[in-house]
Amino acid sequence: MTIEHLFRKHFSPENLKDIFTDWIIYSRATGIDGLSPRTFKPQLDTQIEIISRKALAGKYKFTKYKLKLVSKGRNKPPREISIPTVRDRIALRSLCNFLTEAYEGSIEFHLPQDIVKNIKLDFNSQNYDGCIKLDVINFYPSIKHEELISRLGKKIRDTEIKDIILSAISSPTVSASGSSEDQDKKGVPQGISVSNILAAIYLSNIDKELTAADNIKYYRYVDDVLIFCSLADTEKISEKVTYKFKKIGLEIHDPAHSSEKSSIGPLDDGFEYLGYKFSEENITARSGSIERLKGSLVSIFTSYKHSKKKSEVFLLWRLNLRITGCIYKNKSKGWLFFFSEINDETLLHSLDHYVKKLVKRFGVSVKPKKFVRAFKELSHRKYETKYIPNFDRYSLEEMKTVLVNYFGLELKDLQDEDIKFEFKKRLNKQVKDLQVDVMNFS
Repeated sequence: MTIEHLFRKHFSPENLKDIFTDWIIYSRATGIDGLSPRTFKPQLDTQIEIISRKALAGKYKFTKYKLKLVSKGRNKPPREISIPTVRDRIALRSLCNFLTEAYEGSIEFHLPQDIVKNIKLDFNSQNYDGCIKLDVINFYPSIKHEELISRLGKKIRDTEIKDIILSAISSPTVSASGSSEDQDKKGVPQGISVSNILAAIYLSNIDKELTAADNIKYYRYVDDVLIFCSLADTEKISEKVTYKFKKIGLEIHDPAHSSEKSSIGPLDDGFEYLGYKFSEENITARSGSIERLKGSLVSIFTSYKHSKKKSEVFLLWRLNLRITGCIYKNKSKGWLFFFSEINDETLLHSLDHYVKKLVKRFGVSVKPKKFVRAFKELSHRKYETKYIPNFDRYSLEEMKTVLVNYFGLELKDLQDEDIKFEFKKRLNKQVKDLQVDVMNFS
């Protein structure tokens, strides 16, 4: 299938409608126009026709994104997230799916825990004694549009398709609808669905070259680079990699002056990467990752304490979900799934003890699940276990049970489709909270 035919397939009205149903409808986010997916739905057919017609004619233009500031912790500037309108979110998801299929086989995405699995093998292999960690300064905002479009041109020659991609990354992010900011000349907005695939395309040449090098082991996840090599070569390799990034407009934190972000040293000294802490003793979660999880556990008890209903049943359900994680939309969600490559059982026992102390402190009589058992189930019986919920397999009756018992919903006037909608809408919120536990790990 040609690139043009592939683009037409992804921007067909049928495909766009599926995207709204599968990806958008359960979200509560609103763009600069203030429309939620629920209020957008009555005009869905009309808007789908507009997206398809304009995109296939090469005339689709993205509107301004709404600015959302997300805290990165104390003494750190917040991360700027761009929130598109519902219509633009449909178009962006379709564009993301198109690019993902177009670059299948040449651009690979790996889950953090899969990267960590390979790092563990190389860390224990005794083949390397040097370690380089490099962090890109302001990665997404520094991506040059001309350089990115040039990269895209090697596979996508259609000017109109590239113009739509350029519109997606040039549209400004504003705090109010009346703002009149000019089109951005540099950077890719964070939070839109094409960000990761475009960033991967931007770095594809560097990734291929360094992955193929026979004297190093190269890993990259977004803007975090990890390299194993000979200790004697660390400075030379670090300078070489820094120069390659600089050539495409990306600046690296200097290991000599920013050891918290970038560093060079013996592999035996250990290191932290993707929220994990590697040492000769064990592979565990770094302290910040553990504290973030503990904070989220406390917040569940605090929500219960200040709730008018004070339902211990709902408290236990939320607590168990936070402990075990879940399977939802064919993906593993939660802290334990993310840190499935640790080998620190002591940490798991300490987390169970922490939950036990919270139960006593807040004076409730619940008996939550255990981190230790959930980790063992995840490691040995991931696809068979019922200890970790798989919401993709839930029957209509099980959905009803969750809605009635845990959310106190009255179902007598709801049709089957309404029940599924209410279940997924509420579950989306809970699963989104799970993902917060593993954000900002780098």
